[in-house]
Amino acid sequence: MRFALLVAAFVVSACAKTIVITVGGNTTSDPGAVFNPQTVVASAGDVVMFNFTQGNHTATQSTFASPCTAVHFTNSSINGFDTSFRDTHNGTAITQFTLPITDNTTTIWFFDWNTCPEGGVGGINLNDSSLETLEGITRNAIRLNGTGSSSSSSSASHTGSSTQSATSPTSSANNVDNSSSADRAVVLGLSGVLPALAMLLALSL
Repeated sequence: MRFALLVAAFVVSACAKTIVITVGGNTTSDPGAVFNPQTVVASAGDVVMFNFTQGNHTATQSTFASPCTAVHFTNSSINGFDTSFRDTHNGTAITQFTLPITDNTTTIWFFDWNTCPEGGVGGINLNDSSLETLEGITRNAIRLNGTGSSSSSSSASHTGSSTQSATSPTSSANNVDNSSSADRAVVLGLSGVLPALAMLLALSL
């Protein structure tokens, strides 16, 4: 029995592979390129290695709903990983962080503290049948934390919707004001007509 377990363990270790994600190749036109590749598929027993080669970045676990927040701040039951900043300017201090995969049925989301607001996010074992996609978490990162055009558009749309509901009473108030002005105009008009009628009656007498 013990021999069988040892053989099974050997087979698993022999089949396990190391999957490398290079960290630091981001550009201003594609902040998501800070992780290359942004998504990987790993089996249980595999190791995902974050290879920091350039710049000052992190690989920090998050959730889909809060892409730029370390996962333990949003879900204390998850003991997420956080590499902390790895400063590798000019490629002089390449460092690595290895993440053993024990469960390949759950998606692991991660981000870089420096580029997350612009879309510096990635994922391990994405579920193709889920609505939680790479495009979705990228939009979340920009919408919730970013300062770019997408964030501004989102803010504008929220502002627009709140302004719409807020302006409904104002529109009613304007209608009241307008009708009041009209009423005042009618009253003023009548005040000018009445003396003229009185004068005509006096002359006819």
